[in-house]
Amino acid sequence: MYISQNNTFAYSATKAVRTFLPFCLFVTIAIISSFLKVVNINLLIVIGVFSILLGALIAHDGNRYWREIFGGMGSSTAMTATLLWLVVGIYGKLLVEGHLAEGLVWAISSLHINAALFVPLVFIFSGIFAISTGSGFGTICAMSMVLYPASVMLGNSPALTGGAILSGAALGDSISMVSDTAVIAATTQTETRDEGRETREVITSERSVDIGTSVKARLPLVALSAAIALVLYTLACNLSYTPSVEAAYHSDGGALGLLMLIPTALVVLLSMRGTNMFVTLFAGIILSVVLGLSFGLFTPYSLLHVRDGVAGGAIVDGVGGMTGICILLMVVVALSKLAISEDGMDIIGRGVNSLGVRSSRQSELLLFFMTATAGILIATVNTIANICVAPLVNTIGQRHHIPALRRTTLLATTICTFPFVLPYGGCVILLLQSVETAGCSGLHATDVLTTAFYPMALFIIILLSCLYEKTDQTHS
Repeated sequence: MYISQNNTFAYSATKAVRTFLPFCLFVTIAIISSFLKVVNINLLIVIGVFSILLGALIAHDGNRYWREIFGGMGSSTAMTATLLWLVVGIYGKLLVEGHLAEGLVWAISSLHINAALFVPLVFIFSGIFAISTGSGFGTICAMSMVLYPASVMLGNSPALTGGAILSGAALGDSISMVSDTAVIAATTQTETRDEGRETREVITSERSVDIGTSVKARLPLVALSAAIALVLYTLACNLSYTPSVEAAYHSDGGALGLLMLIPTALVVLLSMRGTNMFVTLFAGIILSVVLGLSFGLFTPYSLLHVRDGVAGGAIVDGVGGMTGICILLMVVVALSKLAISEDGMDIIGRGVNSLGVRSSRQSELLLFFMTATAGILIATVNTIANICVAPLVNTIGQRHHIPALRRTTLLATTICTFPFVLPYGGCVILLLQSVETAGCSGLHATDVLTTAFYPMALFIIILLSCLYEKTDQTHS
C-alpha cells in the first residue's frame, strides 16, 4: 500500500513539474529581460508563445493541456481585463487629446503651487480613482495617460510619478469594496458554524466573510501604510524636484484643458454609485467627445479619420496602444491557468501540510508568505494570484484555527504588494505601455522597484502585524 501511494505521488509530481515548467520558463526569462531593461511587449508575447509550445511537447496529456491553455485565454478574467484595457485606452487617449495634462500644468503654475507637491497629489487622486472604480488596471491606464505627463512636465521624477500611480492603484485595490481583490478574499474565506444548538442536532454550515466587515477590519493597516507612503512621496519629491522649462511653456493657454476634469469627475461619481465599469467609462468617453468638440480642444478628424486607406486618430490610437498588452495578458493568463491546475495545486498543498506549524503566529506567517509567493510568481494579474492561493489559505487557515476575517485581511492586503512593484508584473508593464501611448518616454521597468512606496509599506506593516500579534496559542 505504501509503495502504491509513493508511486502515485511520484506520478503526480512528474505531471506537476511538466505543468509548471512553461510558466516558470516564461517568468524566468521575463525577470532577466526586465533587469536588463529590454522589456518589450512583443518580446514578452514571443516568450509566452514559445513557452506554451514547448510545454505542449512535454505535456503528459496533450488534449487536456490545450484545454487548460484555451480555457485560460478565454476565461472571464482575461476577457474582462482585455475589454477594460481597450475601453480605458480610448478614454485615456481622449483626455490626452483634450490637453488635460497641459491644463493641470497651467493650474499649478497659475496658482503658484509647489510643483513638488504634485506627486503626492498623483498618489491621492489615483487612490481615490481606484477606490471608486475598484480597478487597479483601469487606474493605471487612465492616470498614466493624464497625470504622468503633467507631473513630468512640472519637473518631477518619472520614477516617483510612476511609483505614485502604482501605489494609488494598489491602495484602491486593497481597500475598495467593489474590487476583485475584496470580493475574492471575502467570499473564499469561510468558517464552519454550528446552527443546531437549539434543536440539539448536528447542523453545520460554511459562511463567508461579509465584504464590508472585511474592509473595515483591514482599514487601519491600509490607512497607516497610505500615510507612510504619502509622507515618503512628499519628502522624496521635495528633495528630487528640478524646475522644468517645459512647464513654463505649457502654462500658457492651457486652461481649457481643465474641462477634461469633468468627464473624470463623472466617471468617479458613477463608479461610487455602483454603475457598471464599462457603462461608466463609456459615459466618460461620450462627455469627453462632446466637451472637446464644443470647445475646440480637438476636431472630428483628430478623433477618427481614414487617409490613404489607413485609419487613424485618437480613438484608433487608444485601441492600438493597448492591443499588445491585451494579447500578452491572454498568453500569461493561459500559462497561469496551466500552472494552477489540479496537479500543481495538489503538490503545493501536500508540501505546505508537511510543515510543522504549531502556533497561531507561525500559521499567520505561513499564510502571509504563501500569499506573497503567489503574488511574486503570478505577478502578471494579481486577481489570478488571488484566485490561486485563496483556497489554500482557507483550508490551511481553518486547520490552524485562524479566523476567517483575519485570513481575509492577510489575503486582500498581501496580494496587493509585489504584483504592483515587480518589473515583470502586469501592473508595471501596463504602466510602461500607457506612458508610451501618452507619448512619454524615459521610464524603465526597474525604476519603480524603489518608488512604489505604498505596496512596500503595506508589506512591512502586514508582516509586523503577523510577528507581533497579541495572542500566540499553541496548536495541538
